[in-house]
Amino acid sequence: MKNIGLRDWLEPPEPRGSHWFQKRGRVFEKILNSMLSKEEMEARTSMRPSGEEIDGSFAIGDNFYLLEAKWHASPIPASALYSFKGKVDGKLIGTIGVFFSMSDYSTDAVDALLNGKELNLILFGHNDLLLIEDGKITFREAMRVKQRYAASYGQPFYPLETYFSETKLANLDIKTQIHRQKWIILVEGEDDVRTIQVLLGRFDIIAQFNVVPAGGQLAVAQLAEHLINNDKTNVAAIITPISDPDIQQEQIKRINEIGAELIVLKQDIELWLDNYVSVEYHNAAFFLSDRNGKMARRYARNADLEKLITENPSFSELMLKLGAKPKSTGSSSDF
Repeated sequence: MKNIGLRDWLEPPEPRGSHWFQKRGRVFEKILNSMLSKEEMEARTSMRPSGEEIDGSFAIGDNFYLLEAKWHASPIPASALYSFKGKVDGKLIGTIGVFFSMSDYSTDAVDALLNGKELNLILFGHNDLLLIEDGKITFREAMRVKQRYAASYGQPFYPLETYFSETKLANLDIKTQIHRQKWIILVEGEDDVRTIQVLLGRFDIIAQFNVVPAGGQLAVAQLAEHLINNDKTNVAAIITPISDPDIQQEQIKRINEIGAELIVLKQDIELWLDNYVSVEYHNAAFFLSDRNGKMARRYARNADLEKLITENPSFSELMLKLGAKPKSTGSSSDF
């Protein structure tokens, strides 16, 4: 496995068959086992017949954790987390399960865990694992960070991107802090991060900012409160419709009360941006792949920024506070 890493398996080749995905599952097993063993965490993993799922355990000191890992083409659904939680529930009281997903999680999957009476899962997404593999943080430190957040806020998913954004903004030198405000922009999921980064990349922005995922719709308000209370940084939150309007209003009220900038969309981010591309572009892009949120990013690259700002007062207000102005290059017509 020397010189073979997770990044080498992010994109399947063309053409590809089921055997490639099975091989990726076996490689994932070995890489994960190696990452845990490197830090002497007594890893015990065993590949399932499908080649894409791993069960096992590892240890940190005298604490033992059950693990499950998956690398699928689509984000992990709530049913997979419920299934793993059921296994953990059946073990010794106090046992914690750690789920590793290189395909990340559906937004409702993380939120679904918050409806249970007992939280006993810690979640790692694909960016978390890449940061560990790249040596940005150790597995032990990542577990400490995630477990502390879960214990403090009852949230199973704390993206390491958010942790590094806090650290990065906190460590800006004094001169930089005087001339550039610090902002963290919260979105619901990993795909939303990439889309908003593309959109903001079309602006010249004075402020120092990072776009980070909350890991679910119901996690946004909690993470915003954590960031404001602990880091005294400026926080903006972009939220999309929740099926239960009462819960939606509770989230909006909570975010407003803690003083975060709030952008409430009436649609998901892709549909929101679709309103600001031309009919010709929409029709031309309609049949292209939407894998991993590509369509939303296409719309972000080609949206009419002036119209978007004019018709979205809360987004316009955030751009003013970021010191943002549209770049003069205009729409890229990039597919």
